[in-house]
Amino acid sequence: MSERKHLPIGTVVRVKNWEQNLMITSLFPITEKFGKRGYFDFGATLLPLGVSNDELAFFNKEDIEEIIFLGYVDVHFQQLIENYDDLVSKIEYPKFIVEKPND
Repeated sequence: MSERKHLPIGTVVRVKNWEQNLMITSLFPITEKFGKRGYFDFGATLLPLGVSNDELAFFNKEDIEEIIFLGYVDVHFQQLIENYDDLVSKIEYPKFIVEKPND
């Protein structure tokens, strides 16, 4: 992955083991996996269709192979970056990892 540590909403990425590109639509989404709640770094929608039937793809920074397009960066995102470590430390749920697909 690129050296960029933080990615804004609207960023388009290629993620390991995904055929389609994904556009980031949420940061730190909380979801349920195997009956437990936890979070990932990102929630994203498949391109080119976008949101359909309320399904999101979830992944973490380490799953990104390539940044194709950098999303919108404004003062609010810059403030989020400044407070990033504090925000993450306040998440009450464990961080999930992306399971590798079965071979």
